[in-house]
Formats: sequence, C-alpha cells, structure tokens
Amino acid sequence: MAYYTILSVRADNAFRENSPVSLRLACRLIPESAVYHALLAEHMEAAGVDPDQELRIATELSPRQARYWIRRSFRAEVEQKFAESERYLIEAKRVDNGFDPPWALANFYFRRGRTTDFWAEMRDALKMSYGDPDPIFRLGLAMNDDSSLLKDVLPPRRDVQLAFVAYLMQNNDINSAAQVAESLAAGARIEEETVFLNYCETQTRNNTASALKVWNSLCQRNLVPFQALSPLSGRVVTNGEFAAGHISWGFDWRYSGTDAVSYGQADASLLRGLAININGQQPDSTILLEQILPLAPGSRYTIGYEYQLAGATGDSGLRWTVFGTGSNATEGSEPLATSSVLSGTEWTNGGVTFPSGNHELAILRLEYRRMPGTVRWIGTLRIRRVVSALAGNGPAH
Repeated sequence: MAYYTILSVRADNAFRENSPVSLRLACRLIPESAVYHALLAEHMEAAGVDPDQELRIATELSPRQARYWIRRSFRAEVEQKFAESERYLIEAKRVDNGFDPPWALANFYFRRGRTTDFWAEMRDALKMSYGDPDPIFRLGLAMNDDSSLLKDVLPPRRDVQLAFVAYLMQNNDINSAAQVAESLAAGARIEEETVFLNYCETQTRNNTASALKVWNSLCQRNLVPFQALSPLSGRVVTNGEFAAGHISWGFDWRYSGTDAVSYGQADASLLRGLAININGQQPDSTILLEQILPLAPGSRYTIGYEYQLAGATGDSGLRWTVFGTGSNATEGSEPLATSSVLSGTEWTNGGVTFPSGNHELAILRLEYRRMPGTVRWIGTLRIRRVVSALAGNGPAH
C-alpha cells in the first residue's frame, strides 16, 4: 500500500507539471489512467505529433467517457475519415445521454450538410441543453434561416422556448416569435413577466394582434394590474383611473420626461386619479401623457375623460389628440381627432370621437401646446378617469 501510494503521488505530481515529458512519466507510472493519456494526447497534437494512439488508449481505459470519443471523432474528421468520425460520435451518444454527444453530432452533420440527421440531433441537444442556448439557435438558423424549422424541434421546456423568443427578438425576427410567445403567455409566471412585457413593447407597432394577445394574458394572470383590452367591444384604454400606478410598457401610459412636469395622485385617499403639475418652464410643445390604443379596423370609438384645472387663467394649451398608426398606416401630422382646449376649473367631462378606418392602433396623447401670443400655462391638471367605448354612427369630432 505504501509503494502504490508513493507511486500515485509521483504520477500526480508529474501530471500537475503538465509537460510532455512529465505526462509520459505519469503514463508509465499509472498506465491505467485515461486522464493522463488524454492530456498527453493534447500536448502531442499541439506539437504536431499524431495523438491517435494515446486517444485510443484513453477510450479503451474509460469507454463511458463521451469526451474521448468526441475528440477521436474530431481527429478522424480532420483526416477526412468521415464514416469513422461519425461512428465515434454515435458511440459517444450511446454511452452518454447528456448534451455534448448530440451537440457534437449536430455540428458534424451541419458540416456535412446532412439536413435530416442534423435536425434530429438538434432536437436531442435542445432537450438536454443547459446554460445559454443561443449558440444552438445560431447553428439551427445557420442551417436554415426559416425559424419555423427550429421552432418545430424545440422541447416542451419553458426555459428553452422563452430563450428562443428572446433570441428572435434580439435578432430582429420578432414575427417568428409570435406563435411561441402567445402560447407561453397563456401560462405566464411572475419570473417571466419582463420577457413578455418586452415582447409587447417590441411587437405593439409591428404585430398589434399578437402583442394584444400576450398583454391580455398578462392581465388575466394578474402579472400586470390592469383589465384585459377588447377593441371589438370598445375597451381600448388601459389603467383609465390611474389606480395602479404605471409601468410604461406595452399598452400602459407613458409620462413626459421633462423636468418642468411632475406627477402625483389626484385623489390620495382613494389612491386613484392623476395630478399633473406644470411649472411654466415646459417647452412650447410637450407630450404630457401617451398611450397606445389597439383598434378594430372599421370601428368608431369615443374617448371620454373627467378633469379639473387649477392654476393660471387664460389658454391652458392642454388638449387630447388621437393619431392613427399601425402596420398598414403611418403616423402623420394630422390627428384622427382633437379635443377642445381644457378649461374647466370644476370637475368637467369631455370627449373625442374618431373612426379607426384601416388603423390597427392609435396613439392617445395629452399635449400642451402654447398658442402664439400667450404665456406658458402654470398650474395643475387633475384627471379622474379616461374611458373608451364604441361610438355610434354619427360624425366624428
């Protein structure tokens, strides 16, 4: 026992020295160590010496270690022994049901242009994948840029499917992400909220129907504190009482970024409503609030609001506007509807009506616009609620 202990220590010291000479010594002292032979093969290959003999010994000593078979396969492929290379990889997969063998096989079939075998191994690699799957997605799209082929081999693992959606969005292939995102959103979890909100943010102007479907799933699962939207029934305004704060994503309100405007609650006791404080330093044209509205083409909508002004007399310069936009229209300088200038010092109801035309969505804005010859308005605008409904067939305002 003492002899073998000393022998093992000497071999280990030689292994740790990690030089061709010391590794040959380690292999002589402990010839049954596959690790020693494999590391010696690396040094031999780096020095331009054929390492095949040492790799063969390593696989014979440890035949269930897939990495040795994979290294032998790569060596055989370099020497254009393709059948032998494939055989080694198949053996690696037989002895190891982890990620590395199918991933190595997928790469081999990619280089050989064997499409059917490639997708079969991609399916198995994705099933066993861990960490960042982006390299797998890149290889799949390099084989064929039709992302539906890659989608078809995704395993029923939410982490992989979510990563696929995120990858497509990062690489500006957001249309291809729609079907997967919509399916996943129906079972969305709290830790996935950011992924889906980012999807809604990205898709809103590109694929409104898909963005709305994902958004409504988040609402229905209480991952965002809002009611689901329904353009066909006229419910197109989100968070109309401002009771849930704001998240500034997707279909929620966006607030102005200017230092001249601050925001608070109009009714602190009921935790609802919005107070917009304007200090008089605002630009002549300022967007105070903005929200994207999903529309049903060919419909008419009414946007109603209740407000109160407190501040300087004269022209407040405040008004609501609705701009049409969508995949088949572009936002223009002329709005679909514009309200009269807000002027009520008591609680006042107002509204605008507009036709959607062929627009899939609109932008609802509360704007400040100083009229020529007037001073900048200073004061507070309180908004109790903003609501929407389908309008009748009368003329639009």
